[in-house]
Amino acid sequence: MENIKFIKRDINVSKILKQLQDNPQDWGVQKTVEGAQSLLDQGFPEVQAGVLQLVIGGVTDRSQYVGDTEMCIPTPAINRHSEVVKFMKRHFKKFSRCGFLSLPVGGEVGRHIDIGNYYQTRDRYHLAIQGEYEYTVGDETVSVKAGDLIWFNNKLPHGTKNTGNEVRITFVFDVPHK
Repeated sequence: MENIKFIKRDINVSKILKQLQDNPQDWGVQKTVEGAQSLLDQGFPEVQAGVLQLVIGGVTDRSQYVGDTEMCIPTPAINRHSEVVKFMKRHFKKFSRCGFLSLPVGGEVGRHIDIGNYYQTRDRYHLAIQGEYEYTVGDETVSVKAGDLIWFNNKLPHGTKNTGNEVRITFVFDVPHK
C-alpha cells in the first residue's frame, strides 16, 4: 500500500470518546466561529457526515477559498476535548486543522480530492474513535476500526463508507510537512 498506511493500531481512544459523549453540544460549533467559511459556501456538496471541528480554516473575506488560506482558527470546542489534543501533541507536536466526523450506519462520503495551497504542505491522518469503515484512496481500500491511526494521500481521490453497525466517528487532522 502506497496511498494508505496504518501508523498504529489498538490505540486506547476511550477517554477521547468519553469527552465526545460528555459534550454533544460541540457538534456543528464551527458554524458560529467568526472568520470561518462553510464548505457549502465553497460549493462543496452536502454530505451525510456530522462535523465537530476543533481547528478550522478561516478567510479574511468570503471570496477567498478556504483551501488556499493558511489561516487556522481554534473553535471553543478545543478546550473541551483535551484528550485528543494531548494525543496530537504527544505524537505529532504540531498540527493544523482538525476535527471529528461522524457517519451514520451505511453512510458514505463520496470520493473527492482535497484541493488548495493549504493541502500542499500538509499530510492528512485519521484516528478512528468509534465504529468500522472502509477507506479508499486511489485504487487501494482498507478496513479501519476504532483505535486505528492511518495516514493517507488526500491529493488522490478518496472516500469512505461506514461498514459497521454503529455511527462511525473519526478524528481527521492535518500535520505540516517536516
